[in-house]
Amino acid sequence: MKARGLRYHGAMGRLVIAEILFSLAVLALQEVPRGHGGWTLAGVAILLVLIPVLTRLGERGRSPPGLAARRGITAALALFALLQVGFAILRTVKPKVLDIATTTVAALAALAHGSNPYALPVDPLAGGIDGASAAFHGYKYLPVLLAVYAPLALPWAERGIVLTNLVLQGAVAWALARLAGRGAVAGLAAAALYLSLPFPAYQTLARGANDLVPVLGLLLALLAVERRPFWAGVLIGLSIAAKPMPGAAALLCLVPAADMRRKYFVGVAAGLLPIVPFALTAPDAFWSNIVLFNALRPTDDTSWLYGLPGWIALAARAMAAAALIVIWLRACRAPVRREWRLGMAAAAILVVFAVAPDMHHNYYLWFIPLFAVMAARAACSETEEMRERAA
Repeated sequence: MKARGLRYHGAMGRLVIAEILFSLAVLALQEVPRGHGGWTLAGVAILLVLIPVLTRLGERGRSPPGLAARRGITAALALFALLQVGFAILRTVKPKVLDIATTTVAALAALAHGSNPYALPVDPLAGGIDGASAAFHGYKYLPVLLAVYAPLALPWAERGIVLTNLVLQGAVAWALARLAGRGAVAGLAAAALYLSLPFPAYQTLARGANDLVPVLGLLLALLAVERRPFWAGVLIGLSIAAKPMPGAAALLCLVPAADMRRKYFVGVAAGLLPIVPFALTAPDAFWSNIVLFNALRPTDDTSWLYGLPGWIALAARAMAAAALIVIWLRACRAPVRREWRLGMAAAAILVVFAVAPDMHHNYYLWFIPLFAVMAARAACSETEEMRERAA
């Protein structure tokens, strides 16, 4: 009994510490005001340093925390899930979402009438760029987003966006639980850590951010890559066909063993197919709104590069490209365990985020879920031997 009590208090103590540190890290990032991108960059640098530390801790394994701890974490998870549902219901009363959501509703309406949303002025603000060309007023995201939001957003507009994001929150929590350890306490903890954060709920349920669509594709691809490389490729391709990030940064971090790579890349090509009809029917509009718009987008005051000479941005992006190549080459060396694959994907995403022309808050959703898995595993991961002994 004494051993069980120590095990319970030790496990719960580690999880409480993980919750506090994880929440403080997210809070520190979200509280950086516009015009102080240097502080965000410092936060990103700290997270990059933490990735190998958390991964190593997760590999060590901890004493099984026991049934009482499992029940406590399950109760917390249920509470956080209910709070998310309640918040979503409140936000559907009078939605006040950003243009991320309103342009998606407008694009779906155009599509329902048989028009190509990339060739219509569904984005009157052109992504907030002053004096933007008329060619930049089409839809700014990719077709898989439209497919995901269509069932609820077509009949219920912005309310449908909020409800879809609630479903996505649940799906992301489920995927995190599977990634951290199916049936293990670490899995429950990862889902609970993620759902405990007000920040992702605010971004998705209050502001209508759409980033969980590509993030979910990435998480599911991480789950599938070891046994089903073709379907992992399809999922990462669909992630990119919803929104290029974070899937594009993580694409080569998921490359399987040499004998399965062909299946993986064939799957990626299959996942990208939804883009083709829109690109072929309005190639100029698609190129302007998806490629050219992002290539010409000026640096805004959320980035540490704002106001600096152009050569600094070029040097920073060259260093980031070199870092990405190192990460990708390491990921392509088999075998790579899921824990390290996940860490390398997080590192690649952070590297791209650090040198992007903007560091907007909704982009934090690209890596927060991955850190929920790493934090949960560092706090209470169990080896198979430990789990069997506890059973």
